[in-house]
Parts: sequence; structure tokens; C-alpha cells
Amino acid sequence: MELQESINNLATEITGKNNTLHLPESVKLNKVRLFIHGTGNEITIGEDTILNNLFIEIKGNNNKVKIGAKCKLRGHMLISGARETIKIGSKTTFQHNCYLLASENKNITIGRDCMFSNSIDVRTSDAHSVIDVETGVRKNVAQDVVIGNHVWISAGALISKGAVIPDDCIVGGRAVVTKKFEETNCTLAGTPAKVVSRGVTWDRQRL
Repeated sequence: MELQESINNLATEITGKNNTLHLPESVKLNKVRLFIHGTGNEITIGEDTILNNLFIEIKGNNNKVKIGAKCKLRGHMLISGARETIKIGSKTTFQHNCYLLASENKNITIGRDCMFSNSIDVRTSDAHSVIDVETGVRKNVAQDVVIGNHVWISAGALISKGAVIPDDCIVGGRAVVTKKFEETNCTLAGTPAKVVSRGVTWDRQRL
């Protein structure tokens, strides 16, 4: 549907044209806000997903938010720019104060069955520039962020530009992930994060 009609439990502020929302009847909304300033943006939400206290903010044109089926999400997603995508796989869950920022033509991809604790930031950009004094060249360029399937991210973690977290990994509390990792089934911890254990996986149940 084009974002013009009223939807229960969804507050909207839309400026622009041809912005669309694909919202199955099985999706449950509670205190969801949607702000779009731009044209040709698309939001797709999968079947049986629950969105609670979620703010989706898009500033730009031709961007996409893709949320899989059976997710449970809350927090703040911000796209600032053009032709950027935030993609979240099915059965992924967020606790409160999760913040996703996709900007500078870079994307965030999160896999299936991931578990985010609270107060987590995922960013493709620092939002401000770090400049080399001698050359005048910006040093902190934006980069994509890729999080694999079945990744558990603990409270207070920062997943920064260029981070790649493979499948079946665990990110420790308050860790700062700043680079590409390649090994699956690892625990990443520290500032900056490094591999602290191997050959592990995790389960949502306390076994």
C-alpha cells in the first residue's frame, strides 16, 4: 500500500511520493512510528512479525527496509541517504534501545535468528569526519555492516562500519566490533573486539 491511509498503532509523518509499505495482516504493531522524508522508499515486513516501540526513520530517496517473518523488534532504525538498505532476517529479535544507522550509500544486513540484547548500536558511518592533518583526506570512510545468521549480540555492543560477524558467533557485552571476522562459532569480545573463544554456539533457552 502507498503510505497515505491510517493504520492502527502506526503513527506516520510522510513527506514525498511513491513510498510504500508491505504489511501483512498477521503483523502486530504497538507504538510504531514511521517518518519518511523522501520519494520511492519501500518498507517490507514479513508475516507474523511483532513491532513494539519501534521508530523507522528514512531521510532520502529509493531506500529499503526489509524485515523478515516472525521477528520481534523494537528500537530505532535510521536511513539517511539514497539507495540504502536495512535488511533483517526472519526470527531475529531486538530488545530495547537498539539503534541501526545506514548512511553514506552503505547497507546493514542482519541474518536469520539473531538475538540482540539492549542498548546496541549498528552503524555504517561515524556521521562525522576524521581528517588527516597532512593530506586533508578523510580517514573514517563509511562501510557496509554484515551480521550473519544465528548471532547473539550482548548488551551495550557497538557494531561499527566495516564489521562482518560470521554465523553462529557471540558478541560480548560492551564489545566494539570494527573489522571483518571470518571464523564461525566464535566469541568476540573487547575494545576493539577480538576472538576470545572458538568452537561455540548458543541457544535462546537456558539449558
